[in-house]
Amino acid sequence: MNRHLILGIVAWVGGSAGVWLALHNTGANEQASAKKVAGEISQWVMGARSEQAAWSKTPILLSPGDPILMRQPDGGYLQVGKVRHHFSSEPKEAYTKQANLVLYDSVFINTPHGFELLYYSTPTSLEWVVRTMVPPERQQEIARLIADDWKSHREEVLIQLQPVMEKSLAHAVNAIEAELPAIIQGHRSEFGQLADRYQSEIIRRQIVPLVRKEILPIVEDEITPLASELGQELWDRVSLWSFTWRYLYDVSPLPEKNAVKSEFERFLDQEVKPQLESRSDQFVAVTQRIISRVSKNEKVRAVIRENLRKVASDPELQSIIWSVVQESILQNEKLKSSLRDYWKSEEVQDSLQVANIRFEPTARAIGDAIFGNREQGVTAEFSRVLRSQILLKDRRWLVVVPLNDSHPKQQTKDADHPVNSLQITVAKDAMDFPINFEGTAQSPLTRTDEAAEAAKSELKFQHKLPLVKP
Repeated sequence: MNRHLILGIVAWVGGSAGVWLALHNTGANEQASAKKVAGEISQWVMGARSEQAAWSKTPILLSPGDPILMRQPDGGYLQVGKVRHHFSSEPKEAYTKQANLVLYDSVFINTPHGFELLYYSTPTSLEWVVRTMVPPERQQEIARLIADDWKSHREEVLIQLQPVMEKSLAHAVNAIEAELPAIIQGHRSEFGQLADRYQSEIIRRQIVPLVRKEILPIVEDEITPLASELGQELWDRVSLWSFTWRYLYDVSPLPEKNAVKSEFERFLDQEVKPQLESRSDQFVAVTQRIISRVSKNEKVRAVIRENLRKVASDPELQSIIWSVVQESILQNEKLKSSLRDYWKSEEVQDSLQVANIRFEPTARAIGDAIFGNREQGVTAEFSRVLRSQILLKDRRWLVVVPLNDSHPKQQTKDADHPVNSLQITVAKDAMDFPINFEGTAQSPLTRTDEAAEAAKSELKFQHKLPLVKP
């Protein structure tokens, strides 16, 4: 017993002396942080602690050792307790409604009117990992790096990749064209059924009545003056005597029977055709006016718009088109093999190698922005993901929220829980674990930069000394 007591006293004295020496050897800029660390260590060692029972209305995931945090006046968070027991058969995370908490006295000192506990947890989904490691400001930084790289090497990369993309597109088009006729032929019956339905539902019920009531009156109104004028001129050129005696000749017992036909063909060729050709500009103008009036007709536009919408949103048509796209592109083995063989060619590999070499510095810069580097350490975001996903830390925590005098602590009256037990409420708003571990800060209790450099120099000097055999 005496020996253990002496060893304990020596350990405490030695530890205190080490802390004092570390504080004495630190620079002026590190005195404040070093004293803060020493104060927190002494508070953790010598501060009084108490156990409190806590409960939750809904099952929450807890594990022994989960921290209890409290916000400080400077905005930072400090651990003021932990979960000691969560009434599970194994000491690992489990869903529970009850827990025993260990709280430091500083919690009760800083919350004279009581407090409540809010439960927070870190998501474990891949979406959270991506959102954490690539926040909006990091996305802007990556976009700037890519834009700067593209601006610097755009011409060279385009010269290398443009022929590759053009030939790849040509291979794809040829492979699709080769398979498309057979694919469409395979869906011919489906297209036929769809056309029959459109013939019944759209053309007969809406388009035909629309043509009769709206389009034909416009055509008649525009074409009638020109047709009347042309008809009058042609009538003036018709020789009734010529057609009459030829008709009588054809019905007579004479051997020739095509006199009327010959005269009619001559009339079309020598009289009608020149008249039509001379009025071609008038026919073009009439056609343009008809199209313009039809396109401006509100009823015509409404019917066409409605039917285009029906066709575009037709599930049957969409299904057929998607089947054609799948079979011609996604399930086209000739397309896959053609592109695969071309992209394995030496020409493509040489072009990609040039592009990779140009992009490699930017890729490294993007990696440093996301993950960090040796000189500056890992980023705070990557550190958070590592601690949560790999080390399984910072996944759950409780936050002490002080109450004011207008909202005093409410004692629970639930018969299943003690009167003085604390209630844990699941926080409605999400929050990342508020204590960051960036991997860049150095403890103020360690040696200074000057001492580290001196140690490195001494080590290099010792390595240069000749070896002397004893």
